[in-house]
Amino acid sequence: MNFYFVFEGKTEAIVYKKWLSVLLPHLTEVDSFDAVSQNNYYYESDMGVPDCYRVAANAIQEINEVPKYDYLVLFTDADRLTVFEKKAEAFEKIKLNLQSKPFQTLPKNCKLEIIIQKVCIETWFLGNRNFFVRNPQNNELLKKYIKYFDVSQNNPEDLASEFEQDEENKQEIFGYKTKALFHEGYLREIFKERNLSYSKSRPKEVQERFYLQQLLARIKTNPDHLQSFQEFIEFCSKIDVQENI
Repeated sequence: MNFYFVFEGKTEAIVYKKWLSVLLPHLTEVDSFDAVSQNNYYYESDMGVPDCYRVAANAIQEINEVPKYDYLVLFTDADRLTVFEKKAEAFEKIKLNLQSKPFQTLPKNCKLEIIIQKVCIETWFLGNRNFFVRNPQNNELLKKYIKYFDVSQNNPEDLASEFEQDEENKQEIFGYKTKALFHEGYLREIFKERNLSYSKSRPKEVQERFYLQQLLARIKTNPDHLQSFQEFIEFCSKIDVQENI
């Protein structure tokens, strides 16, 4: 099987490549879309929204030119939307971007999958209980975050769920204008308490096997948590099964 991945952000390309080496170790990366042969993947990343929809539409053109792909997969954040709303938006925007293109659909042998990160990929990273600091010693801000919402006990995807975020981002929560920024900020404080740092361009620990294993342990213990992460894991499991049939 061959895969064309479109990652909305820069962090996703770094993290997913490492995670895929664990979950689907038979896959290898190629440097250009027309270099795929068998069990390869090519990716585009770090274009944001709405450009990721344009890139996905362009990917459909390239896949038609080189019909060796089995899946086109778009990875994007839900941000203020629900997973259902974001998927609907993605399908609609990709369709709009295809209107002036030669190819309007994927070849019959290729499927489009959309993986939504609710609220953002940092939301998933908050699910590592072993990495979580239960009793911060030197970080008053982290203490406030934990008192407000303990991500070790509650579903990280529900963090700040009551926060009404509009398109203009006129409101704030803990000084952040969006839920996604707050989720990232919460994660940064957890890292800070461990004398570590987190950044989107250098995610470090979160890309490693031990971190992924803890997220897998979380959804096994709490199957109602991190539902959007579970969709990604289910997709990988489906591919693994198909490869072994």
